[in-house]
This record gives sequence, C-alpha cells and structure tokens, in this order.
Amino acid sequence: MCLFCDIADHNKKALIVDETKNTITFLDINPANEGHVLIIPKRHVDTILDLPDEYVLEIIGVSRKIIRAYETVYNAKGYGVMQNGGENCEFGHFHFHVFPRLSNDGFDWIYPKGEKEVSEQVAQKLRAKLNG
Repeated sequence: MCLFCDIADHNKKALIVDETKNTITFLDINPANEGHVLIIPKRHVDTILDLPDEYVLEIIGVSRKIIRAYETVYNAKGYGVMQNGGENCEFGHFHFHVFPRLSNDGFDWIYPKGEKEVSEQVAQKLRAKLNG
C-alpha cells in the first residue's frame, strides 16, 4: 500500500485539515509556505485522467475552500496550485498542492532552459486533438 493510501485510510498519521467523501487534505511536511496542503483522493490513482469527474470536482471545491481560508488566516492575496501526474507523480498517488502566496515569499517556478515553440502550429495541433 502507498503512503497516501495509508493516510487516506487513517493508518498513517498526518496533520489533517479537511476530509470529504472522496478526499483528504493534510499539511505538506515540506511546505512552500506555512499552510501548504496536499489534497488527495481516497482512491489510488497516479493521474487525473484516471479519476472520476466526481473526484475532480470535489478536489477543486476543496481547493477553493482552502484558498478562501488562506485569505483570512494569512491575509494572502494570492495562492499556488500545483499537480504533477503520471510518471512525474513522485508518490505514485495523485495529489494537489495548494499553498498561500505571500508578499516577498521567495517562491518561484523554475523552467528548464532552452527554447520552446509558441506558434499557431502548436495551437492548431492541440485544437485538432481537442475538437477532433
């Protein structure tokens, strides 16, 4: 069994912030900022593509509830949401990172070096797949 499944089943200790029918939310042990949480589905999957829509909607709803709490608890004017799926899912269990963004918190995205194409051809490739 995986660590996050153990947390979802209450077999492993975590600092739980919220729990719904399909999700459990707990403090990240390596936070970007104070209040950084992980929202996980109680179902074991490693990609959002394998989650039923009901779970996805619930995770988004919990995210919004957490973000509203950040506005009050931290006076946060912004927030961050991150998710890595598939082979980039470091724990093998889908999870959403949600954290408050604070003035001058020093958090930054680090992009890989090198040129990336931004063109009509790229947009067309994606449109063709989405509308095809």
